[in-house]
Amino acid sequence: MTGKIVRSIRKPKSSGIPKHHGYDDEFASNAAKPQFLEQLEAHLRKELQTLDMSKPKIQEVKLQAYREVFEYFIEDLKTYKPLLAAIKNEYELTLAYMEDQIRELQPLKAMMFTTVEQCNQKIMAIYEQESLELKTLKDEKLDLLKQIDKSMETKNTLREQVAKLQTELQIQYKKYRDEYDARRLLLSDINNLRAQQEESKPSELQADIVEDTVKLNLALKVTRQDLTMLQVELNTMKAEYGDVIPRREFEILEKNYNELHEKHEHIQKDHNQIKVEYSTLLEVHKYITIQRDKLLLEIEQFKTSASVSGAIVPAESQEPSQIMHEIEKKETEDLEEFEGLGTGEDVLLFLRHDGLVKNTQMSRKDIVSVVMEIWKEKIQADEESGIRSNFAEFFNSFLQKKYGDLTVQWAYNIYYGCRHCQDDDYINIFFRILNGTVDESMYHGQVQLISNLAKQMTWHDNTNEGFLSKINFSHLLKNTFPNKTVEYLDELLQAAEFQLGADENLNYKALFGENEEEKPGPFIMLLKNQQESEKIQYVDELKSKLEEAVDVTVADLKNAFQDIDPSILPHILDTYIMYAFQTTKEQIGRA
Repeated sequence: MTGKIVRSIRKPKSSGIPKHHGYDDEFASNAAKPQFLEQLEAHLRKELQTLDMSKPKIQEVKLQAYREVFEYFIEDLKTYKPLLAAIKNEYELTLAYMEDQIRELQPLKAMMFTTVEQCNQKIMAIYEQESLELKTLKDEKLDLLKQIDKSMETKNTLREQVAKLQTELQIQYKKYRDEYDARRLLLSDINNLRAQQEESKPSELQADIVEDTVKLNLALKVTRQDLTMLQVELNTMKAEYGDVIPRREFEILEKNYNELHEKHEHIQKDHNQIKVEYSTLLEVHKYITIQRDKLLLEIEQFKTSASVSGAIVPAESQEPSQIMHEIEKKETEDLEEFEGLGTGEDVLLFLRHDGLVKNTQMSRKDIVSVVMEIWKEKIQADEESGIRSNFAEFFNSFLQKKYGDLTVQWAYNIYYGCRHCQDDDYINIFFRILNGTVDESMYHGQVQLISNLAKQMTWHDNTNEGFLSKINFSHLLKNTFPNKTVEYLDELLQAAEFQLGADENLNYKALFGENEEEKPGPFIMLLKNQQESEKIQYVDELKSKLEEAVDVTVADLKNAFQDIDPSILPHILDTYIMYAFQTTKEQIGRA
């Protein structure tokens, strides 16, 4: 007891040796030590003091010093040597295993940094290219606007010149009329004076005067007849040529007008082409922006799942988005069970579940079959009820009605199956509607568009053999899609020729079929893409109409729609207004 008290009061003495990882004199016992222990500690201090801490891999050198001391210790303890040797060997094996693991992870780390660098370089290249192209297009647009302004100024100048010439012609005609009337008055005065002179002659000349009077009356009568004819002719010429300018000036003006008209048409054509290209570039920019955001998200996911990416693809064999898609797809395929997303309000209605859900590994064909069945039931239910129900709620009720207790399992398998098959256009639009990112009317619009086109082609097929000539096919496209540009119609015709061949007669029924992968052909895909582009252009025009309005009212929105599309039907306009303001038709009528 006394010895314990003395040891507790005694202050530890520092050896002055630098502290190293794994050994510290401060925690060493102050009791009397065996000579062998003091020798081992002295040897360890000596070895640690000789080490250069700035050298690389210093930890391995320090570990080697401790190994030597431990081996001396094992050799001295004969009784515990087997056990201590086994412990040492097990530690050595574990250490070697951990070093192997570290070496295996090094290539993955390097691959991750390489991929991130490549993605950053591609993103920067896209940014630079977009900036240059947009700047070039803006400059061209400004030049064309300046040319249009110059043409309009020239046109206005010519109009002013024509108006000025017409005014001068009226002034000259008025002068001519005044002079003509003055001459008539002068002739009348002369005749009166002549008559007075004849009356004042002597009586002996009375017979001659009578004879002269008869002649004068005849001459006056003839003169009046001539004057009447001239007046009629003058009135006729005034009516027919009152607005006429000299032919030489007319030819010059006509020539200038034709030249300006041709220039204006050429500029207008170039302007329309640039507008189409600009809209296409905006669409491409939006698509690239979405792809960029996806790549950034995929990089973040790749950082967290780098331990499994090396087993899927080599570092430079695929693009980052393909790598992440394959990683995610392989992880999902390898999963035997999905993890529930919870029951919160932010989770989709049919995915609200806590716990694990079995992965049934649905194939693409199974997913397409289920999606077709869901659309069929949805359309039938909406026709019976007369209103279009919420798609997510219908999807949940459909699964509950058909699968009962397996509703959650089918919901998760269909959802993740659609998520991994978004390269299929049919599955992609279903998945986007299911997530609520697009409206259900987009799918019905595409179906109705294709159905109407097929009906038009069948109706124009007089032989009922399924063939149309290229000329009839081109006219049919123009009549079916009167609002499409010439470029869009030419693209559709080229897509049909590419899909069906360069024969004079086109097998139009083959355009609506699917390939071996159950995907539509180039013609239908192009038709859908054009519809999307036209919708984006329509929305952009609507935005430009409303950009000056601070608070958009129902009247403002109606006027904007009618300015863009004067032929829009009233019920379609009301539908757009109700959707925009999230209200009913009665409330719109009171607005």
